[in-house]
Amino acid sequence: MSAIRELLSCIGPTCGDSVDWGAAEKLYGKPFPGDYQAFAAAFGGGSIEQVVGIRMPAVTPDELHGNTVSRISEAALADEAVNRWRPSEQGRHRLEDLLIWGETAAADTLCWITADPDPDRWPVAVYSRGNLEWSVYSCGMAEFLLKLLRNEWQPWPISDASLQDMADPRFLHDKDEAAGWESGSDPWE
Repeated sequence: MSAIRELLSCIGPTCGDSVDWGAAEKLYGKPFPGDYQAFAAAFGGGSIEQVVGIRMPAVTPDELHGNTVSRISEAALADEAVNRWRPSEQGRHRLEDLLIWGETAAADTLCWITADPDPDRWPVAVYSRGNLEWSVYSCGMAEFLLKLLRNEWQPWPISDASLQDMADPRFLHDKDEAAGWESGSDPWE
């Protein structure tokens, strides 16, 4: 979990979320990666500079329709552009094995490829809306975010480049952001 410790030093802790991981595993039919569980406890659902949004899992079927971890929709599965995978050393992956854990302000999709029974070995897949292509990264969610915040990806993996070279990126929990907007102030200022 060194990536989580390093993320804490980059964007600081927030209130975190308490997740019933047993209920989430039952609902999704799969356990979740350890780094993601640690991220949820330290940060929770929210966004980094309104650029990268991180979703939390649903724990009841009623929650699946909100902004929670989800599978790719039937409409997206039918989209020709979404179905194009860029060739990679890992070969072609099934879209049905993707589980969305985040998105970007530029409408990119951040997923895990859940084919491996060990969730700690799930690579990250990014659908770049700007390039209309998929890329696969052989790391977990926390390491992916850490490299993003440190500007260590070449080429840059998401369509929005505003995090590149940002000195002090901030994370804001969804609840804190909503409370700021409800009070009539911009919580990002």
